[in-house]
Amino acid sequence: MQKIPVLIVGGGPVGLALAGELGWRGVSCMLVEQGDGTIVTPKMNEVNVRTMEFCRRWGIADQVHNCPFPRDHARDAVFVTSLTGYELGRIARPAVAGAKPEPWSPMRLQTCSQMWFDPILRDFALSSPCVTLRHRTRLESFEDTGAGVAAEIVDLESGRRERIDADYLVGCDGATSAIRGQLGIELTGQGVLGHPLHLFFRAPDLLKRCGKAEGTFFLAIDRDGLWANIRVVDPVNAMWRLMVLDSDGQQTPESIDKDALIRRAVGRPFEVEWLSASIWTRRSVVAERYFKGRVFLAGDAVHQLSPTGALGMNTGIGDVVDLGWKLAAVAQGWGGPNLLASYDIERQPIGQRAIDNTAGFHLAHGRFESGFSTIEDDSDEGRALRAHLGPQLVRQVGAMFRTIGLQLGYRYENSPIVVPDGSEPTPDDPENFVASSRPGSRAPHVALKDGSSMLDLYGRGYMLVRLGAGAPDGAEIAGAAEKRGVPLRTVTIDEPEATAIYERKLVLVRPDGHVAWRGDTLPSDALAMIDRVRGA
Repeated sequence: MQKIPVLIVGGGPVGLALAGELGWRGVSCMLVEQGDGTIVTPKMNEVNVRTMEFCRRWGIADQVHNCPFPRDHARDAVFVTSLTGYELGRIARPAVAGAKPEPWSPMRLQTCSQMWFDPILRDFALSSPCVTLRHRTRLESFEDTGAGVAAEIVDLESGRRERIDADYLVGCDGATSAIRGQLGIELTGQGVLGHPLHLFFRAPDLLKRCGKAEGTFFLAIDRDGLWANIRVVDPVNAMWRLMVLDSDGQQTPESIDKDALIRRAVGRPFEVEWLSASIWTRRSVVAERYFKGRVFLAGDAVHQLSPTGALGMNTGIGDVVDLGWKLAAVAQGWGGPNLLASYDIERQPIGQRAIDNTAGFHLAHGRFESGFSTIEDDSDEGRALRAHLGPQLVRQVGAMFRTIGLQLGYRYENSPIVVPDGSEPTPDDPENFVASSRPGSRAPHVALKDGSSMLDLYGRGYMLVRLGAGAPDGAEIAGAAEKRGVPLRTVTIDEPEATAIYERKLVLVRPDGHVAWRGDTLPSDALAMIDRVRGA
């Protein structure tokens, strides 16, 4: 029998990120994963801006930036009739080497397949001596005793069974989560959106042989409508993925006519090395709640998104960053009795927001299903159709590539551990982001004179930011935090851009980088404010 603070079930990127977050905070945990950790064909390929900010905090951003995806490879998204056919429109997405940070973040989105990202997260987690990772180990059963969680795990190689007594159990066990099923938590939403096909193949010099300018993501629309996308996963090893947007759901990997599909995608017969084929179910659902008792859920266990918009894994990383600091606060004795319950209140609406937007991106494809009989014709009618259609595709379907508002603009409205100030929220626009220090929002990035970002101030504990030399000294807040054992530091930032963006003279930022409280004067009761933001 072992006793540990946190048992994590599921060793995908979300489970690994939670183990890393807890280890980074000095909280012991064990992660069990029934697979061996090998990723042959990845489910995700992009690490968005907010996740890259977390990687920066953890000290692994350079490893993600230096993954095997070539830094000089253009990441354009391109609409084509086929890879040898007409190009209809192109969304410029610069290569990593030429990408400069935007005003809202020190980081940029990175193309980093799961087969590279998972090992980076695993090594990060294992860099902490308080993290134990057990592959080929399955959770057999668990019981929430009220005082903890009694779990039985089995080593799949030896058959050896063990009893684990954990303070908390976190299920990062995917879309078919057995833990969610045992808890009786239902999923709600639009449900099944379709049955796409994934076909992975190797094709050296594919774009060069097809006469297409470099890009990463090609969306194919022919006489029968917008039907597929072709994405390069690993340019160095010529690995590609063909996704057929929908099927009848009756096929098997063996019955798929792969050669016919690659011929349609390329525009002519084309020899490739097939690597794998699979059929999966596109869903748009979110769990009614994210925890029950001492058992919590994160990632695909609580939200299943259309991959349009690349928010699935990234939303899951946001889940465990929120949950991780709260579990640490309770383990370290300063988190209040209501702190962990705020996880559900904060993250469930974010999951709902993600499924709504990504389903909308997917449904935009359906506007381009028919009426394209001349799209491939070398005729006046064909040229006119292509010229008209290209901008429409870029504007409507291309919205799934313009998501900075979704990536950075989520905020924790109605959170019990955030002190509202009555200010109006900024617009929640998927394509545009407005930085704000309004309570519940991500504390804004400002590039400081020393070359760092204000985001680098946040993470370990609470940070009280004094904006301007004349701001109140904040000693009462610091004293209240000390009385409650809450880790808090105070910093003074006297730079015009920061004082303008942060809007208030005092801003209290949580360990996850979201604003807990702000004001131009000290709160009337600093102790009561600290008690609220720590969940007491």
